[in-house]
Amino acid sequence: MKDYILVIGAHPDDELLGSAGTLKRLIDQGYTVVSVVTALGRKEEAHHIQAFGRLANKKLGIEEVIFLGHKNLELEMMPRHKLTKDIEALITKYNPSKIFTHHYGDMNIDHRITFEAVLTATRPLPNKKPIELITFETVSSTEWNTYTHDQVFKPNYFVNVTDTMDLKVEALKEYDVEMRDFPHPRSYEGVKALAKVRGMTVGVPYAEAFEIIRRVWL
Repeated sequence: MKDYILVIGAHPDDELLGSAGTLKRLIDQGYTVVSVVTALGRKEEAHHIQAFGRLANKKLGIEEVIFLGHKNLELEMMPRHKLTKDIEALITKYNPSKIFTHHYGDMNIDHRITFEAVLTATRPLPNKKPIELITFETVSSTEWNTYTHDQVFKPNYFVNVTDTMDLKVEALKEYDVEMRDFPHPRSYEGVKALAKVRGMTVGVPYAEAFEIIRRVWL
């Protein structure tokens, strides 16, 4: 029986920017990862971004990428329960043990709406398997919001991605239309620089950092 993990991002490339190195390590350990993208992304790239997304995920060993297709930057305009029900349906289908998604304090509104829908969909209920809920940081969103105690990213879980960092960058190259020139944080150099900072925090060359929302030891 497969042990599934869902990674749920708002836009194409979000699902890999914060967690690709960790996802590759989990795949190598035997997990099956399914990527989910809730919104369409920039209209200028809409005609080919899904193909790029599938190629990027495939480089990591992720064979299934689900695009929900909601309008870009308009998630706050749709009834929240609709997105929640989309995610609940995926949870019912895959019965994941872990879900990675956006941080609740991201500047991008689609990121925050996605987090809220995931949080609601994973609410603990009697007779249902608990799901670990882990939030990642998304360069050019998480660090761009105001640094208040209730919104700031507070990493409390670090994963050594030294051995998977190069593959993460190679996967992101399939999303080259979404990347920018350094010193923009959503650049190849920016992604590696953040991983170096997170790595120095825990004494390894490269790491990805997460904020755990819920973790259950049964």
